[in-house]
Amino acid sequence: MTQYSAIILAGGKSSRMGQKKAELLIRGRTFIDIIIEKLRELGIEDIIISGYEYKSDSLLSVKDKYPDKGPLAGIHAGLREAANKSILVVTEDAPLIPLDFIRQLMNKHMESDLSITIASCGGRMQPLLGIYDKSLVSVCENLLMGDNATPRALIEKTGSVQVPYTGDELIIRGCNTPEEYVSLAELIED
Repeated sequence: MTQYSAIILAGGKSSRMGQKKAELLIRGRTFIDIIIEKLRELGIEDIIISGYEYKSDSLLSVKDKYPDKGPLAGIHAGLREAANKSILVVTEDAPLIPLDFIRQLMNKHMESDLSITIASCGGRMQPLLGIYDKSLVSVCENLLMGDNATPRALIEKTGSVQVPYTGDELIIRGCNTPEEYVSLAELIED
């Protein structure tokens, strides 16, 4: 099987949430710890945390080369450091992503000739949950030096395969507000 690296995007300001989303708790565990455990369960050892200082000898925390440019800068920073060709990108605020769905993304990516495979839900792209190839570093860099530095711009430029998720969008998109945090916690209880 293909070896994967992973990037956890954790550099957002969390302004709508009012606190750092990586540190939010579900059942006494932080979001970021839950995500790291899932990545390891998938056999991913090369884990990069973008935009957040996580204390661990086995994980690499990186800062954006292009600060204040949003998630594409975090993807770029992680791609630059990744040890493998294919890199799973997840956000700090989506600890409930099912492992089976991540495996679907990985399988679809292996079957594809494109360098990006992303989730979609309800017909909407979810570019912060997907697999990006390391070969995209220079394309990211070109976009980051311009005015349209978004994951969507990268996808429009290179194309992507989309894998539909049929569950609650909040599970793969992540939570951005205190109300969504409550909703996410309720999904666990269900």
